[in-house]
Formats: sequence, structure tokens, C-alpha cells
Amino acid sequence: SCLPAMKIVLLMGKSGSGKTSMRSIIFANYIARDTRRLGATIDVEHSHVRFLGNLVLNLWDCGGQDTFMENYFTSQRDNIFRNVEVLIYTLCVSL
Repeated sequence: SCLPAMKIVLLMGKSGSGKTSMRSIIFANYIARDTRRLGATIDVEHSHVRFLGNLVLNLWDCGGQDTFMENYFTSQRDNIFRNVEVLIYTLCVSL
């Protein structure tokens, strides 16, 4: 059988903007109130999720603390952004 297509998806945004909560609700069947117990992401958390049959998403949930964000765009740039298919950047908007 054919190997599944692997697509890298980066989740990026400032600390506390909801990246891990969004990932947990969409791909791990969390209900919204359960995301309150999630802690801050340290560096990058990788997970694989089968999506729409033969597609496997390689999710890279990138911690949003300033130190990590700076490293993603400097020393880790070639590693973080290589072969990325989709970048989802989350924002926290207060009204």
C-alpha cells in the first residue's frame, strides 16, 4: 500500500495565544474547558495526526515565549521552516 502523505504544519504565535488549545480541540477531541489545564509549550512539541484518510499532519506546536520565538527566526530558522506546507499563526485579540 502507499505510504501516507506527510505534511508539516507549524502552529506559531505569542505565548498564551491558544496554539496548544486549538491543536487539542481540533485534533485530540478536547472540550474547551479542558484546555485550561494545559501548560506553556517548551520549545517545539511534535505530534502526528491522520487527517482525511491518507494524509498525515506532522504538527509542530511552537512555544510562544520570546526566547523561543527569537530562536525560531535566527539559530533554528533552517530547521523550523524547512519543508513546511502550512503555517498557522494565532493571535490573542481583546475587545
